[in-house]
Amino acid sequence: MRLKKIGHLAVRVTDPERSKAFYTNVLDFRVAEEDPVHGGIFMTLGDDFHNLDLTPVASTADAKLPDRNSLGVAHVAFQVASYQDLRDAYETLLKNGVTIDHATDHVQQRSLYFADPDGNRLEIYYEMPDALKIYPEGREDRNDDLPIGKQGDPLPAWLQEEWPPKEAYANVR
Repeated sequence: MRLKKIGHLAVRVTDPERSKAFYTNVLDFRVAEEDPVHGGIFMTLGDDFHNLDLTPVASTADAKLPDRNSLGVAHVAFQVASYQDLRDAYETLLKNGVTIDHATDHVQQRSLYFADPDGNRLEIYYEMPDALKIYPEGREDRNDDLPIGKQGDPLPAWLQEEWPPKEAYANVR
């Protein structure tokens, strides 16, 4: 078997309209279809009919918030096409009142971590081009915390620099 890609993700939410507003206004999804009989709100990033299915929980009163001790998906990551897109994501999240929990330099990628209105963990990241060629043996699980600010603060220095550094490509053929 050879899988091509992740087709879509179904996320259970307590308030589909609130979640629809978050995913459209903050993360730039668009609604492909609303079908409460077969799931909920099908959303797309534009490449496929739907990438995300917002499905209401059966009972909001019994719904449990996700936490670090729950089984299941730890977080969902969205890749952006450029480092400028990561800068834009950082600014968009803060402008919309979204708390960025932390930012991490994973050597081959830089990531922003935050939550949707129901506490579902999300990540937006930019991965350097040719990362597998640069780190064919892995990155030795190196992770460095990156400073983050709050709405109104200047852009952190790490988001203002040119990244990835040119020297990362010195040994790539």
